Order: sequence, then structure tokens, then C-alpha cells
Amino acid sequence: MGGMSAAPREGGYSGYFGAPPPLTRSMSADAEALEAGRASLQQRLEAAERELREDKEASRGHRLRAEQLELKLKDREQLLVHAKEMWMKENVRASRLADALTAAEDKLADQEKRLSEVSERYAEAQQEVRQLRHLLGTSGGDGAFGGGGAGDLAAGFGADPYAPNSRAKVPASNGFAKNHHNPATTGNLSQATWHTSDLDASRGGGFGVGDELPAMGSPSRAMPSSSPQMSQPLGLDGDTNADRFRRLCLLNDAVLYEDELLQVGVKSEYSGCEGQLAVFFGNKSTAALQAFTVQYFVREEHALRLVASPISQQLEADRQIVQRLAVTLLEPFVETPWLRLQFLLPDASPRRIQLKFPIMLPKFMAGRELSPQDFFRHWRQQSLVLNEVTSIVHLAERLRGPLVHVARSIVFGGALRLHHGVDTNPDNFVLVSQLAEPSGGRGLDQEAQDNLCLIRVEVGSGRFTGKARVVVRSSDHVAAKALVDCIVNQLAEPNAPHASGVSGAR
Repeated sequence: MGGMSAAPREGGYSGYFGAPPPLTRSMSADAEALEAGRASLQQRLEAAERELREDKEASRGHRLRAEQLELKLKDREQLLVHAKEMWMKENVRASRLADALTAAEDKLADQEKRLSEVSERYAEAQQEVRQLRHLLGTSGGDGAFGGGGAGDLAAGFGADPYAPNSRAKVPASNGFAKNHHNPATTGNLSQATWHTSDLDASRGGGFGVGDELPAMGSPSRAMPSSSPQMSQPLGLDGDTNADRFRRLCLLNDAVLYEDELLQVGVKSEYSGCEGQLAVFFGNKSTAALQAFTVQYFVREEHALRLVASPISQQLEADRQIVQRLAVTLLEPFVETPWLRLQFLLPDASPRRIQLKFPIMLPKFMAGRELSPQDFFRHWRQQSLVLNEVTSIVHLAERLRGPLVHVARSIVFGGALRLHHGVDTNPDNFVLVSQLAEPSGGRGLDQEAQDNLCLIRVEVGSGRFTGKARVVVRSSDHVAAKALVDCIVNQLAEPNAPHASGVSGAR
């Protein structure tokens, strides 16, 4: 057996037929698998290192952002502290100004009291002089005392003849005082007798919204009146669209807008907080107007509700269409609605017209009669004084004649009741009105003090000629502001400047 074994050949043991042994093949395969695993792990390690580097970069960026935000936060905190310090300083300054204002008002009140005393003494001295002249038999006249009245001692708008210390025998101590013994300054006013029924004539109108609008181009319907001097809306006979708007503030039936193509008319009826309107659109051209649309814009939707009926989008030549509107007053408002018309001309070019629509607060008001005692009692109430609104306006040229023109322009068809004998100065107008109770309320109540509005219009003289001051006191500040704006719109020229302010503390 031992002699038959052969030594292995040089070059390794190859076994029979020259094939490698099985153990060698297995080791070679394991080595290849290990190499592949190592390569895979090497790739994963490189990917993990790459992700780690990216995360570090992202972390560094986040850290920088956090530091920047912290710096900004510190800056904001410093600004807040600075703003708080400034606010404290301004608060202290405002307190000092308020104290100074109070002291100035007290001083002004003392000066007015002294002025009232001097006026009374001057009036008494004038009376004594007249008595002495009568005893001595000398001719009339004021002699060395001059022809001025006690009211000439105080010029300007500052004095208030409605103050509790005012006396009926002392004329209004402001720059609006006039010499009422001169017929040239008063015109026909001294001979004219005003009746509030004449001023109220245009309120009712006596028509229904179903009536037809007057023919295009014809003058608007005049307000009925039993007084020949008050039969027409004096001073409102202009033919501009601004004049037409002012006229519709006083009337319920008139033309609102007119040009070479279109005429817009309005007929309306108001009862309490409700109003029914008919708006007429007339095509004056010889061709139809296409894509005719009408839009109404109400800025104070919480105060005024407006509902419009649909209309045809084509307005034929020489034809007229009507649109019905229903308005409801929810609470006092200042801004009047706007009407926008859009249509296509015969050559397909677009046209837009935008204008104010005559729905204002006086339409929902009714005049109220008060005795002078009741008027002054309400006038001095703190709830009305705190809501006072004033405005100084330059009178339009059409109103710088007889004062009857001014009176006709501020009664708003009877919505404001004119009171005679309340103000000692006959050139001043005193009016009273009451706003209808909003929907669901009790309506107009002659005994109620809510929604009461007291108005005073002073017409200037002397160096204040051509100016007027409007003062409104009301239990509602918005109502007072709305009335002042409406009256100023009637008295001033279009786009004319005027000064307004709030006298009461708000």
C-alpha cells in the first residue's frame, strides 16, 4: 500500500483529471462575496458621510437664521420700549395741553361773561341817553354813542347767544349781526310773512310713484304753495346736473341728470323709515343704447338698505324705461348712494356715467314744532351739546340776495321746521326736525326726545358778508354730521371750500 502512493505533482494537487478541489472553489466564491459586500458597505459609508456633511451644513444655516431672528427680536423689543417711552411722553404732553385748554376755556368763559355785562351796561346807558334826550326835547339819533348795537362789541363766530346767560334784549353777539333798521340790508324780508305750511308744501307732493315723468326736456314740476313769494324753489333754477341734484334734495319729483343722449328722472315717496322711488331713463338719441346696466352703490350698507328691480338691457331710441327702488333706513347715515350707468353707444364704444343719487337723511325726517322754552331746554342738554357739529360755508352767489332764498334752500321740503321768534337776530334761522325711528321702532313721536335735531343757520354781515355758519345739535352724532353736510351742499357753490368741526366732546 505504501509503495503504491505517489507523491503530489509540482504545482499543487489537482486530483484526478486535473479539476480543482471543491474547497478551493468555495473559498474563491466567499472571497468574491466579501469583496462585493465590502464595496457596498464602502458606498453606504460614503453616502452616510455625505449626508452627515449636508446635515451639518443645514444645521449651521439654521443656527445662523436663529441668531438673526434673535437679533431682530431684540431690535423689535428695543423699538417697543422706545415707542412705549414716546407714548408716555406724548400722554403727559396731551395732559398738559388738556389742562391748558381747560384754562383757556375758563378764561374765555370769563371774558364772555364780562362782555355780556358790558353789553348790558351799554344797552342801559343807551336807554338812559334816549330818555334824557326825550326829556330835553333834542332830536333823535345815537349821538356820541354811535349807531352800533350791543352786538357790535363782539366780532367773530365765538359768542353763543343760546348760552344760559344771554338776555333777550341783547342782540346776538357775533359777527353776523346786522343793522335791521336799514331796509337796504334786509330787502323784502321785513315785508314777507313766512308760513311753515308753505315750506312744507313740497314734502307731500301728492303723487304716486306710478305717475309718468314729465316729458324729456320739459321743466320739473314746481312745488305747490299758497304764498306767491315762495312758489318756486328760489335760487335753484340752474340747468347744470349739480343744480338738478340740489333740487332733488328739496323735491320728490325732478330730473336728476341730462345730456345729449340720456335723461334720468326720479319720483319718490317717503313714509317714516321707508321710501319708494321710480327712476326713469329716457333715450334722447335716434339709436338704441345696448348693454344698458344700472348699479347703485351704498357705502354705509349697515345704515341704508336699497333694493332695485331688474330692467331691460336695451334702451330703444326715443323711449323711456322705469326702475323701481325700495329703500329702508336702518340707522343714521352720512354718505349719499351713487348711481352708475354703463351702456354701449351706436358705434359700440362704451360709455359710463356716475353721479350722486338723491337719497339723504332729511328724506327720512319730519319737522317738529317746539316752543322757545322747549327749544332752549333741549339746546342746553348735555347729550345734544356733546354731539354738536358746526361748519362755516361761503354762500353761493344765487343766495346772496333776499334771505328768503336761504330759507327755501334749508327746509328740505318741510323735513326741517322753521321757527320764528326763537333767535333775537332775524337774520338767523332756527329749525327743528326729528328722525324717524329705524325699522321696528315706534316711528315719529311728538313727545320723544330721541332722534331730535336742532339746527341754527347764521348768515354773516359786515366782514363776514357772504358767509354762513351752520350749527346742528342732535342726540345722534352721525345725524348731526349728515344734516350739516346736506345744508352745506345747499348753501355752497359746487366744490367750494368750507370749514367744519365738532364742538362737543366725543
